[in-house]
Amino acid sequence: MAGAGKSTLRDMFKSGGAFVLNLDEVGHAFYSDADGKVYKLVLAKFADKVPGLLTGAGVIDRKKLGRHVFSDRVALDELNSIFYNEFNLYVKNLINETAGCGREFFVLDAAVLFDSGLNALMDYNIWVSAAAGVLIQRLIAGRGIGADYAERIIKTQLEAYKQYPAMADFIIDNGGGPEALEAEYSRVIKEIRSNAKS
Repeated sequence: MAGAGKSTLRDMFKSGGAFVLNLDEVGHAFYSDADGKVYKLVLAKFADKVPGLLTGAGVIDRKKLGRHVFSDRVALDELNSIFYNEFNLYVKNLINETAGCGREFFVLDAAVLFDSGLNALMDYNIWVSAAAGVLIQRLIAGRGIGADYAERIIKTQLEAYKQYPAMADFIIDNGGGPEALEAEYSRVIKEIRSNAKS
């Protein structure tokens, strides 16, 4: 969920020595790679539907595209389907490349973890969320967007992702402060390490 605090949890793993992959950064690179498959597919699908989709620098304007897809579940599904295959190929290759690198954990920060099927590549999956009102306020404060747009994002995601918490190995309610999240991080690490020993 947007605004849930996945990146904060991710940074805790990174500080603990884990190899961390932020899938948003991979996606952003796909958006700006004019020679890439994802870039071309997104243009073919959405250029006629989203005026000004390309910036003057030739980069796909993610905010304009986001306003379109987060108000239309079908459009969101179409956009996601473009990315999923490429994400899976990328992550599989990176897992193979980093095997034996001496890191205890390979952590994937991915908002579309379950939707994309990337959860099948992971030993454990963590779902991070908070109450809808908290998520909306975090989006308004953190992304500088209006309340209506923030509400549309959360409403769309709540509907799209409602089945995923049940698929997670760990559920973290990040409605509290940093200390509460740190305690949840410690709990998850302890349990994973305990499972590895048994």
